[in-house]
Amino acid sequence: MGERAEKTNMEQTGEESKSDAGDPAPGEKKDAPKVSLKKNAIYNLISKLLSIITPFITTPYLARVLGEEGNGQISYVSSIIAYFTLAASLGFSVYGQREIAKCQDDREQRSLVFWEIFTTKVILTCLSLAVLAVLIFVVGFGENYDKLMMIMSLQVVAVIFDIEYLYMGEENFKSIAIRNMFVRIAGVVLILIFVRTENDVWIYALYLSLSSVFSFLIMWIGLKRYIGTVSIKKLRPWRHLKGSLIIFFPLVITSLFTTFDKTMIGLLSVRPDYDNGCYEQAYKINSIAQTFILLFSSIMMSRNTYAYKNGRVDEMNSNIYKTSRYVWLTSLYLVAGFMVLSENFCGWFLGDGYVEVPLLLYIMTVRLLVSGFSAIFGDRFVAMGKEKYWMLAVLAGAVSNIGLNAFMIPICGAIGAAIATAVCEVMILVIMLILTLKMKGLSVRTMMKSFWKYLIAAAEMFCIMFIMRYFIPDTIWAFFVIGGAGTIVYVLMLTLLRDDFFIGLVRSLLSKVFAKRKNRQNGEKDIR
Repeated sequence: MGERAEKTNMEQTGEESKSDAGDPAPGEKKDAPKVSLKKNAIYNLISKLLSIITPFITTPYLARVLGEEGNGQISYVSSIIAYFTLAASLGFSVYGQREIAKCQDDREQRSLVFWEIFTTKVILTCLSLAVLAVLIFVVGFGENYDKLMMIMSLQVVAVIFDIEYLYMGEENFKSIAIRNMFVRIAGVVLILIFVRTENDVWIYALYLSLSSVFSFLIMWIGLKRYIGTVSIKKLRPWRHLKGSLIIFFPLVITSLFTTFDKTMIGLLSVRPDYDNGCYEQAYKINSIAQTFILLFSSIMMSRNTYAYKNGRVDEMNSNIYKTSRYVWLTSLYLVAGFMVLSENFCGWFLGDGYVEVPLLLYIMTVRLLVSGFSAIFGDRFVAMGKEKYWMLAVLAGAVSNIGLNAFMIPICGAIGAAIATAVCEVMILVIMLILTLKMKGLSVRTMMKSFWKYLIAAAEMFCIMFIMRYFIPDTIWAFFVIGGAGTIVYVLMLTLLRDDFFIGLVRSLLSKVFAKRKNRQNGEKDIR
């Protein structure tokens, strides 16, 4: 593989794929994945930014229109439906990405893997829908929820058409970004047109379901580029069950932190709809911030799998070290911001009625600190085929989460659920760290090397923002003024501390901008 194999992936981010001629001939090998990390990062950033920008429009609107109880009902029903979508997909979102990444060089093998996974998902989705139908029509969830359950069951059907793992395995984040752009912009328009009163909860539920189906169907348009036909006789779909089940269990357990909390609030809280409404808004805002931290996670899954498969372990570790610096950079910045501005933000963003959300956001900042590193360790386990370590960590956290929720939700409601989630996510990270040290091959000390620079910068940012908040009344303009000042302080501190990672990112971005500007000016001169 020569010179290119000796370079680290993050150092290659400026190198672009020199050919888009399609798939190689059978048996032909490639030295490196087809798309640069820089391009994938940009496409993934666009996709994530859309997932951040659109809630800034829809969340405050829905918070006021549907109210705490309407949002609480959607949250509770969504948590139930999530179990069935998870059972239908059976971990294939992660497993499929990894298996497709392994056969980037072989169209025939890639096609076989795709159709086998698709066949398995069709069967599993039918089984999940059958169980859900029995629960709705025989057992029932109550007058307020049965109608919403039927509407949102379309999200289970959508699992059949979800082939995003194919594009992620092929590192084609451009198509995903374009799809997300179209669906999210259309979604904002539809919500503003059709969801008008607190009685339109079912309309919002229908939108959520149909948007899932439609967004997955769009991805089938470009399928022929990657996948060909395969003889039915060659299909052995059940051979993927073992691998997907190993990944499925950690995903199920992880869902306890995202959905089971809401289910238990609905079952155990004294005021379930209100508490679920507050918890849903806090979790949504926290997750929006979290997307910045996890920006490189989905990209690195395919890249590190490819590197490990081809024996380039040093390259994989180099990716992880640089990703860890990005996690420090973003997580400490966001924690400082949330600790100062949560109350201000909730006041103008959500409006009246969501009194507990600022406190929930303070508690959930723990997720911002630990989630990035949990993703790094978990993705490394998956790339190396060590999913059992991931499963062990999240299983321990899930058991603790259920116990803490059962104890704290009846007493503290949504606050108890937030505390339980924070404690258990720290526990998962600690276990993953211990298992990583046991496996060896990765230096945790190297991952901690530049931590102190980001901590000092974040501390300075926090102090400046904290002081400013005492002198400026809580308004939307105060939020942006204080947040902007804090950002400037953070950037200046990292520059003064000569953090090479941050400075490298800035230089790379500026060179890209100026290069495009220069090319545009040269093009205008040629026209003249």
